[in-house]
Amino acid sequence: MELSLGIIFLLIFLGFLTGTISVISGVGGGIFFVSIMTLLFLIPINKAIDTSTFIILISSLAGFISYLKQKRTAIKLSLLFATFSILGSISASIIFSIIQINNTLLKMIFASLLLIGGLNMVYKAIHTINKGHSEDLIEKEFILKEHDYKINLMKSIPLFILAGFTANLLGIGGGIINTPSLHIVLQYPIHNATAISTSIIFFTAIYNTIVKSFLGQINFLIGIFIGIGAILGSIFGAKVSNKIPRNYLQFIVAIVLMGLAIRMYF
Repeated sequence: MELSLGIIFLLIFLGFLTGTISVISGVGGGIFFVSIMTLLFLIPINKAIDTSTFIILISSLAGFISYLKQKRTAIKLSLLFATFSILGSISASIIFSIIQINNTLLKMIFASLLLIGGLNMVYKAIHTINKGHSEDLIEKEFILKEHDYKINLMKSIPLFILAGFTANLLGIGGGIINTPSLHIVLQYPIHNATAISTSIIFFTAIYNTIVKSFLGQINFLIGIFIGIGAILGSIFGAKVSNKIPRNYLQFIVAIVLMGLAIRMYF
């Protein structure tokens, strides 16, 4: 597929915009990647989902490295949680190699995910307003290596498996499930939960990209340009995140997600 210079710049810009919004608001970029390719470039949703998996691999690598430098995540810990996520992805690979889902049903499932994501953003914004800055003090006292996550690990395993299954099926990172699992079930501060979730997404995306390279229909050209923009947007978003009221942005993102969901439904 040949791309004009204008289309290339548009893909990079959209990736940049998505990467910026994703970092600031805490919503996974995969939701936007698939929507951009499906609604703006009219790419069939099965191909958009496969390509989104590749973009997530590129963009999550940048986040993974950044969080490692900030000591907000750990490789061994992330690999442990990612093992269960990858098991979920393997299950999805096996099931959907036998059972074929048509594009219309896949589109409805994805639209439902957008709607859930939008409602989740509204909840997060209200929660942020009500809680204020009390959690900041907790995060400053938190030490990653000393946290005892093993007590509640068994409760979170099914959720990590579900995140991997969903990531493989819908081309999203799985952060919409990973982050609450880490924050609520395993009791990591949201600061660390987001970082560890990104690491899990990266390791899971390695598997999903390899599988979809052989069994799927990844458009590597489009994926690379959106991925470049997403990395630049992630870096920019990290720098300006403290200057933008997060709860206001979450409300805006929620409206966008629910609007995209309605557009996909109809």
